[in-house]
Amino acid sequence: MVQSTRPPRSGFNAFARKIYNPLVFSKAYNFILWFIFAGALFGFTLARFTYLNFGGIFCPSSGSRGANSAAPGECYWYRSYDWYKTGIILHLAGILPACIFVVIQFTPVIRHKAIIIHRVSGWLAMLLWTVSLVGALMIARRAFNGTLDTQAWIGLVGFGTTFCFVLSIWNVKRLQIEQHRAWMLRGWFYAGSILTNRIILVIATNVISSIGSYYTVWPCAKVAFTMRSDKATLALYPECASFINGTNPHQQAVVHASFNSGLPTEIGAGLNMCFGMALWVALAMHAVGVEVYLHLTPNEAKRLRNVSYQRQLEAGMKKPGSAGLTADRLGDAETWMPQARKGSDSTADGDVDDRKPNSELPTSP
Repeated sequence: MVQSTRPPRSGFNAFARKIYNPLVFSKAYNFILWFIFAGALFGFTLARFTYLNFGGIFCPSSGSRGANSAAPGECYWYRSYDWYKTGIILHLAGILPACIFVVIQFTPVIRHKAIIIHRVSGWLAMLLWTVSLVGALMIARRAFNGTLDTQAWIGLVGFGTTFCFVLSIWNVKRLQIEQHRAWMLRGWFYAGSILTNRIILVIATNVISSIGSYYTVWPCAKVAFTMRSDKATLALYPECASFINGTNPHQQAVVHASFNSGLPTEIGAGLNMCFGMALWVALAMHAVGVEVYLHLTPNEAKRLRNVSYQRQLEAGMKKPGSAGLTADRLGDAETWMPQARKGSDSTADGDVDDRKPNSELPTSP
């Protein structure tokens, strides 16, 4: 069990250590961050595991009385086109279990006491991420109306996060542990912006609903599917008459964006309009946040670089301490020199023993 070397400052601090020390956290702030972010990811993922029941919960058949778990209008594409149905199923089947493995990766007691689980779950998370990315790219054209800002975000975050994972894996294979830590953190922080997106999305949709002057365009096929009645469709969207009578299957309709009316088309339109904007705001927040965190934990990076130095030296690598992708090797940073440290901070086969300083982070997949 991890024990802090400093005496507890209060009775509450002593009690808190009894909670986070068994999880192999030695600092309270690391445990708090893990509890907030890993807990949010875990809860969000569990709440959406029911979406894997595509025909029963996520997109019930038109004859079912159950409501869609997907946003209003989304199931038109998933029900009408096998390509998009396959894409959403691949995405959900990949990303939901991948997030569970991510929580395991970010729990230091797993890495400390069962390193084989850490390694296997890391590779499984990477495989499932790839599956989910394929699915996301398949549905990008239609997800939340498939606006260009949404498509751009899916492409940037999808390939950008994958690039972070590739750099992370490359660095751990070169025994550059601190760079593995940094790039793995970046990758999952970028991917995790989809959670923050949901909060921003709801707030933004309520704001534009209050303003009341936002409109978007939907295909009449999507409108009729969402309204589930030709009569109701014609009453609210008379421009869809040519679609209903079959003379123009590509007819479009202007849909008001509003949460307030209670109409599924207007609720869906509001979500569609705000989704892309919310994605980019969330990504900006997460991109800045992860860099702030990395810059606020320099001692952990220094410690892990000393671990890397020792491992690379034992492995006979050139430039031990800088065998991976480091600033002094690629840029104009000063040549790194090993620092004296107390005790041994490493375990076998390139995995980090985080029992001494902060143990909040995943190492190798």
